[in-house]
Amino acid sequence: MIGIAGTVYMIINISTDPAERLMIWLVTGITFLILFVYSVIWIKFKMKIPVFKSVPLEKVMAMENEMYYIIRKRRKLCR
Repeated sequence: MIGIAGTVYMIINISTDPAERLMIWLVTGITFLILFVYSVIWIKFKMKIPVFKSVPLEKVMAMENEMYYIIRKRRKLCR
């Protein structure tokens, strides 16, 4: 909790110059927007799973193994 509070404090007080602070927030916001769009595209088209659907922990752990994607690709070819 202390770390989160410290980070929020640093974000709010990142600069004393309002124009510089706005530019930093703008660049950060644009970066997060680009990362969000990229991750949605990756999940939807590369991983081929629904974007905001919960995934069981066992499946997430299985995704760490490279065989997961090989088996998944084979199953799609067999259908």
